[in-house]
Amino acid sequence: MKFITPSAEELSYLRPDPLLWEQELDVRPDVAEAVERATGIRAGRVYWRSKYGHLYALELADLGRGRPSMAMLYGHWDRFEPRPPEHEIDDDLLQFSLWVAEIAPSLNPADIAKVAQFAGVKTSWPEGSVLRTPDERFANLPGFPYEPKYVEVEGLRMAYVEHGSGDPILLLHGEPTWSYLYRHMIPPLAKVGRVIAPDLVGFGRSDKPVATNAYSYKSHARWLRQFVEALDLRNATMVCQDWGGLLGLRILAEIPERFARLVAMNTGIPIGDPHSEAFYKWRRFSQRVEAMDMALMMRNTLKRQITDAEAAAYAAPFPSKAYQTAALVFPRLVPIRKDHPGAYDNVRAIERLKTLDLPLLLAWGAEDAITAPAEPFLRSIFKNVAPKLTIPGAGHFIQEDAGEEVAGHIVDWMQR
Repeated sequence: MKFITPSAEELSYLRPDPLLWEQELDVRPDVAEAVERATGIRAGRVYWRSKYGHLYALELADLGRGRPSMAMLYGHWDRFEPRPPEHEIDDDLLQFSLWVAEIAPSLNPADIAKVAQFAGVKTSWPEGSVLRTPDERFANLPGFPYEPKYVEVEGLRMAYVEHGSGDPILLLHGEPTWSYLYRHMIPPLAKVGRVIAPDLVGFGRSDKPVATNAYSYKSHARWLRQFVEALDLRNATMVCQDWGGLLGLRILAEIPERFARLVAMNTGIPIGDPHSEAFYKWRRFSQRVEAMDMALMMRNTLKRQITDAEAAAYAAPFPSKAYQTAALVFPRLVPIRKDHPGAYDNVRAIERLKTLDLPLLLAWGAEDAITAPAEPFLRSIFKNVAPKLTIPGAGHFIQEDAGEEVAGHIVDWMQR
């Protein structure tokens, strides 16, 4: 157990949720004394993060008996978001219980594991809680001949396509699209590197948890970071747009040693400042509809016309509303207030990004009202920024409106 000291600012964004309460800890003196030795305190709190990134606190009380007398365990969740999935919390509580058994001579970790198994403690996704789009939905995709590959992250299958060889070029899509959005850019980029285009969890061929609380800014960033680590990507070029940037910039701050350069397109890393009216309009719409007509939405948003088959490809991952949870949740995960979940973590990420010297190319669709304010903000964060690149006639989904053109600019920039 690695104890940490969270800042008062971070704690102000979180709410403590009592999970366990032992009122007579000292009825087992050896356990109480072992906890005191391991934590270094007889009364007070110690904090740690679980493998899911959740913050926990163990609070001990001293009633004058020469050892800790009571103990409470708290989970700290985003103040304005639901609790994380129960299997994650149960897994964290089991790991805590195993830790106590490891430090206390009279307890056996194997017994703890047996009790958990007998009690039916779930530490993985419950049956029926994750959907997988049938493969036949992806048959005969126009302009997208790539066979999918898969990586498992926290029990979820993440899909990706790969083309070319050399140093990795990681293409990160946003909402409500999938890697199909990059089909015009993959061939030219594959001439200068190994293109890897994943589908975020909840999109494309990747698994889709059904529960709304399965998705958070934190969980999406965690899954994407683990995807990069699973493929052991190094000296990579990150190309990101929309939520691909909101997530990509976060993981860039967490594991910058894996990346050599960055291309950001119509995206940002919001910290709770006011957004464009176009974004608020989109957010209100997305939270009022029962389900999204993905094909129609893409047609209405794009600046260039697409065929019926291309429109159907954007709708392919979502056979019904049940598959759309991630798409429907994403807009409300964008930090729109200083106390919004994700804002604090983004501020910390920006502090790290400001120390990096990797080259940055900002390619912006000129007709995108949603992310227009984000371009100068990103430019102010990084030290090594290429001259402004604005693509006339391209909108928010710049990959579809001007994919070949943008890819050509990226190749030229990388070669320079």
